[in-house]
Amino acid sequence: MKKIFYLFLILSSNFCFSQFAIINDADGYVNVRSSAKIANNISDKLDNGFVVYYFEPEGNWANVDYQKNGKDLHGYIYKDKFKDITTFKKIPLKSNVNGKAILSNKTIKIELTETKFIKANHKFKFLDKDSDIVIKIDNLGIFGTDGGIPKTEYKSIEVQIKNEKIEIPASALKNLFEPNLEYSEAYYDEANNILYIQALNGDGAGGYTILWIIEGNKYKSRVEASPF
Repeated sequence: MKKIFYLFLILSSNFCFSQFAIINDADGYVNVRSSAKIANNISDKLDNGFVVYYFEPEGNWANVDYQKNGKDLHGYIYKDKFKDITTFKKIPLKSNVNGKAILSNKTIKIELTETKFIKANHKFKFLDKDSDIVIKIDNLGIFGTDGGIPKTEYKSIEVQIKNEKIEIPASALKNLFEPNLEYSEAYYDEANNILYIQALNGDGAGGYTILWIIEGNKYKSRVEASPF
């Protein structure tokens, strides 16, 4: 029990200094730079609403990771050019019992459910030099373990906004292992009708954060990141 407590103390500490955010600038976009200074170093451009994962700003700049065109990218953005998703209306966690977490308010209800990982239901790829280390499950990269066989995985996410049920596809839950339902959070951008659901998961070395985005009452995408 103490080991688990200290493990999540470390994870939570990292999570406090690295967060998901959206690009938010009067120009409608921001330039991503390859170094923390204004020079001839623009490496990319991101439009308003684009999700990044930022680390604690140093001076006027924040180091950001993001996913674009199927690639994991990183760079630097001026610290006033994005908005932390935690600034939106928080949907409180109401309960977390028997493998199900419920977050809700008067208009939104979210149910996240986990289930036991059944090894026989999956295909594995192991490291060539060490057959005890898993590198892929069902031909996908692994989130949640550092090469070990997972113990749990997500079973489902159910979302209801103003009595309308939102379908969350199975693909939104694939290869996300060792969920920690007590670390589930949700934030609602009322002005744009965007719901952000995030969680801090993993067994320690395999720790990761996940963000699901529901926009206009439809599932849009998910973004994964590491707090380390």
